[in-house]
Amino acid sequence: MSITTDWKIANAAPSAGYEPLAALNRWWGEITPRFTPSGLTRAGFDDWKAGLRAVVGGALGWTPEPLPLEPRIVAEGEWEPGIGFRYGEVETAPGLTVPFMLLLPARRTGAAVLCLHGHGDGMNPLFGLNAAGEPVTDEYQHSFALQAARNGFVALAYDQFCFGRRRDFGYCMQYNTSACDTPTKLAQQLGGSMAGLRVFDARRMLTLLGEQPEADASRLGVAGISGGGTITFFTTVLDDRVKAAMISGYFNQFRVFMQINHCLDNFVPGLARVAEMPTMGCAIAPRPLLISQGEADPIFPLHATKTGVQTLRQAYALFNAQDRVEEEYYPGGHVFSNARVWDFMGQWL
Repeated sequence: MSITTDWKIANAAPSAGYEPLAALNRWWGEITPRFTPSGLTRAGFDDWKAGLRAVVGGALGWTPEPLPLEPRIVAEGEWEPGIGFRYGEVETAPGLTVPFMLLLPARRTGAAVLCLHGHGDGMNPLFGLNAAGEPVTDEYQHSFALQAARNGFVALAYDQFCFGRRRDFGYCMQYNTSACDTPTKLAQQLGGSMAGLRVFDARRMLTLLGEQPEADASRLGVAGISGGGTITFFTTVLDDRVKAAMISGYFNQFRVFMQINHCLDNFVPGLARVAEMPTMGCAIAPRPLLISQGEADPIFPLHATKTGVQTLRQAYALFNAQDRVEEEYYPGGHVFSNARVWDFMGQWL
């Protein structure tokens, strides 16, 4: 098609210069991020990490003022033989109520894991229920909070912003839109981001977990998949209270996975100018980190995950701690694997 002879036609791009993605990716390719792993040394690591955290936190944007945590217990009892539960809610900021489920194994050591769900029915599938409160078995997250408790860990799950109970049900029905879409746009209009608001909640819930009498605040881990992997990543980058982390179905490279159609809540304004994901992940060193992913995950390409892990190892090598980065790849797609994570958490927490 020629623009000179077919100038009336607007149902195809006459050339690549007309295509928005081509232009945006060209500009992205011309950026030199502020932070790279090049030249990173042990002597300069702490200053590099502090600088990275400040800029990443700034990119995630505005968050509300936190409230003192005053949880209200709605129900408690025995979930199954050997595992008790407390279900409740807590305000993390004015107007921000977070429902949560705490699973308490009878045999425990004090080690505790914050469990972050991905897209779907909120926290319910993490302890074996669907959105209607009915048992569910074949779900991609494989009840991993319940599995954590069965392996002796105090486990805390909660509904992340725009999932589970924390959705604008009437609005979504009226406009036939996802629960994340308009809240993400409004968060950006306020100078924040959906990722930033979810990280805010995760850090408050990490505090709540550490305050439980059954948990040891010095032995806290985080595990999450998909959107929960996103928040596990950023929370662990920013918060040293996380002593060990498992990221499932997320760790990758922004330049690669963001070429695939993803929910708007994955995108953070200005982040491309800060650092690539593996570079940000270097700030986790030398804390133990398990990268877990299905070999056929269609939305987080495996080759980019493996390349990113090599960048991580450069930072861990500064501490002679390469053994603290583990990779777990398994047949299948975008699903959570319980095969390695609980031995990993038991080793390091």
